[in-house]
Amino acid sequence: MMTATISADIPAITVLETTGSTNDDAKELARAGAAEGTVVHALRQTAGRGRQGNHWMSEAGNLYMSMILRPNVSAADSGQLSFLAAVALAQTVQVLLPPGSDVALKWPNDVLIGGRKAAGILLEAESAAQSAGPEWLVLGMGLNLMHAPDGAVSLQSAGADDVDVTRARDMLVGNVLALYRRWQREGFAAIRSAWLERAAHLGKNIRVRLPSEEFTAVFDGIDARGALEVTMAGGAKRVIASGEVFAI
Repeated sequence: MMTATISADIPAITVLETTGSTNDDAKELARAGAAEGTVVHALRQTAGRGRQGNHWMSEAGNLYMSMILRPNVSAADSGQLSFLAAVALAQTVQVLLPPGSDVALKWPNDVLIGGRKAAGILLEAESAAQSAGPEWLVLGMGLNLMHAPDGAVSLQSAGADDVDVTRARDMLVGNVLALYRRWQREGFAAIRSAWLERAAHLGKNIRVRLPSEEFTAVFDGIDARGALEVTMAGGAKRVIASGEVFAI
């Protein structure tokens, strides 16, 4: 079953009872020329995925959605949208949870409640021939409202009284679009600042895992493009564009 809704604040939203992946659906719409801001929301996914092909639990009751964006930026700068989405998710989670709840962001794009993962982000793009940047991007976001896999956390288990999927979706869409407009006006600096305000383990030792090595370093922050900045044990500074980090 599929419906579409449009309001003054929220763009076209396609709602599906079940689908394989909202990102795949959104990519098809983007290729067909769907407008920026178009959203695909599924009540359940059968083939959801996260970064590096990781499976994302997709039971009914959680939020699974993807948004089409057409930012007209370089491929390097488009990665900043993952940080924008993380901030938007954190803003949404903070409203839904009791005041004072421990909401933090883990590089590159996890949202944590009490140190456990509550949401994930998957950014996918496609470029036209000879293009310097993506023709469009699909921003996929999953939020654990009622259920969570082992080791993760749901908003309901963290104390949220209202875990209505539609309310959470509309709040998240509004937060993403507000930050997106700000990013277009002001650049990444404001998004970076908002992300760092919520950064998990900032100034502390973390374990960094790269394809060819693993080491411990102090987490200093993120640079002007979102790369991880750390200080090694001997005092040397290092900037890491892609990898995984873990608390110690």
